[in-house]
Amino acid sequence: MKRFLSILSLFIAIMFIIGLIKLAISPNSNYSYPFLSAKMEYLKKHPEYNLYFIGSSKINNQIDCKLLDANVEGLKSYNLGANASFNLENFQTLEYVLENPSFKPKYIVLELQDKINITRLNLKTERSFGAFNYENTIFASQFQLNNDNYKQVVLAWASFVLNVFHFNKNSDEKAVQENYNRFVYEDQGFSPLEYSVVPRTKENQLKRVIKDRLAGYHADHEKHGLNRALVEKINEIAGKCKKRNIQLIMFIPGPAEPAAKKLEVYKDKFSVPVISLVDPDEYPEFYLYENRWDYGHLNEKGSKILSNKLVPFLKNILQKDIEK
Repeated sequence: MKRFLSILSLFIAIMFIIGLIKLAISPNSNYSYPFLSAKMEYLKKHPEYNLYFIGSSKINNQIDCKLLDANVEGLKSYNLGANASFNLENFQTLEYVLENPSFKPKYIVLELQDKINITRLNLKTERSFGAFNYENTIFASQFQLNNDNYKQVVLAWASFVLNVFHFNKNSDEKAVQENYNRFVYEDQGFSPLEYSVVPRTKENQLKRVIKDRLAGYHADHEKHGLNRALVEKINEIAGKCKKRNIQLIMFIPGPAEPAAKKLEVYKDKFSVPVISLVDPDEYPEFYLYENRWDYGHLNEKGSKILSNKLVPFLKNILQKDIEK
């Protein structure tokens, strides 16, 4: 029995070391999401795109790149958003882009979020714990320590361990091909919710939630603090982008989340520009039922409104870049 336990312990130690080596060799491609992988495969073959959007469903389902390109001279943009991609997943995607010479963006628009917390559900989800490579785990720990959330620090390292022992992280070729649909190659990555399996929220229910969230936004007079780890991380990413002659742009898309004002405090804290479209007084169109799909997302009509609102900001940033 003792010999068996010794052999088992040795086997576990060897597997752990193999896992660490595997992560070290390929730290930025260790979670499966065929739709995102299909987008990346397409972009590798199309270096003409000079601006990438990276973020969650608020990017994937809401940024119409064709509309942007038609209104911003010299712009050729691609929507690299992926549903349920939060900070760590987005950082992985961005790092993968920076490390792969097949991608040739001049600009990257990254959704600004503060979504790091691990729940019981995503602790069991490969795509979630798969984002915990070395760099992301260290950042998540620093972020949670800034928030005095020690439980989340423990969960971050638990996710890292799960990641080490889970070897089947990459999408198989068949799954990628099945997701290589018209949204990937015809619509420049833009995927409106009308074409998804997500049902539209009923009118009365959605109007009630919008009203409650607007009330919460206007009632939020708290002086929100900065998370120093997030500021340092974004500035670090901006530095990596600069080394590749890429301009990083941070983006807070509408409609406003319940805690949107927590993000707005970062607007002038980074070394790169921040575009914010969450203020309900400036962008009331995002809070009308006819422009919404569900609690947190716009429908196709609303997405085109949001994309049009983004146009002058992008024009200004690109013009400044040309004048340098």
